[in-house]
Amino acid sequence: MPSTDNAPEAHTATTNWESKLHALTWTLKDDAPRNRHGKWREVFDSQLKATPLTITALANPLFSLPLAEDEEEWTVWLEKEELWKRYRTLSHVAVLEGEGLENARKVFDEALSSPDVERNNEGKIAVHGRTVMAWTSKIPA
Repeated sequence: MPSTDNAPEAHTATTNWESKLHALTWTLKDDAPRNRHGKWREVFDSQLKATPLTITALANPLFSLPLAEDEEEWTVWLEKEELWKRYRTLSHVAVLEGEGLENARKVFDEALSSPDVERNNEGKIAVHGRTVMAWTSKIPA
């Protein structure tokens, strides 16, 4: 998925057209926790039941903190309809019907008519993404 599809709301997209898709994605509310909401971090944060000074005495943490993180940026080249099909795999996009689906497609088409859409000699679109990795280690009992 492009980094705009499941990125946190404060994410800065690589291009103007990707920024428009990112904004569209954030208008689609489904009330389910998503990676983009960052709720998964709460599992690690909630182990801190006290201040860092008293963590070993009171909290009994399971994982070392802070989380280690890294990211890898990438680009994939897709035809417009391939990109639409890929975007439609997001659950909060896949459930759209009728006017909601038509509006999403309209925004998608308008975004891809932006002058900053980079195309290769085959007419495929450069789609930029970012994979974020986070890891930790279990604290031995």
